[in-house]
Amino acid sequence: MAIECRSRCGATVGRRPQAPGGLFTVEATKTQVDVYRIGVHNTLGTPDEGVEIARGLNIGLSPTAERRARAWTDTARMWHALGNGQEAFAALRLVEQEAAQEVRRPALRALTSNLFYSPARVQGLREFAVRTGAVPA
Repeated sequence: MAIECRSRCGATVGRRPQAPGGLFTVEATKTQVDVYRIGVHNTLGTPDEGVEIARGLNIGLSPTAERRARAWTDTARMWHALGNGQEAFAALRLVEQEAAQEVRRPALRALTSNLFYSPARVQGLREFAVRTGAVPA
């Protein structure tokens, strides 16, 4: 399934027509399609299929801080679903670096709180959780 999705998504991005003057176009670069694919795998409950996509992703190619933060958010969710708190926290810190307000949203505060109260201990997570409002000081 992953191979089929990869070739269909890549082919679709390659065929995307350019509208004159840039009107009514949807930007769908390979990076953006790959971020979307990670989110789809998270939603389908197959985050393990997103790992190779995430490893090959160059999030720095995303044009705005909000899109980069979204990419790191989906990556954090993927790692969290796989039980890798260290990688999930690393991605959350990158979300904060790109767009600090994003880590204060309820969904990311819940993710941070979940990481904080999990059995695994991650260095620096407590300070991050307090700073972002995920846990009380």
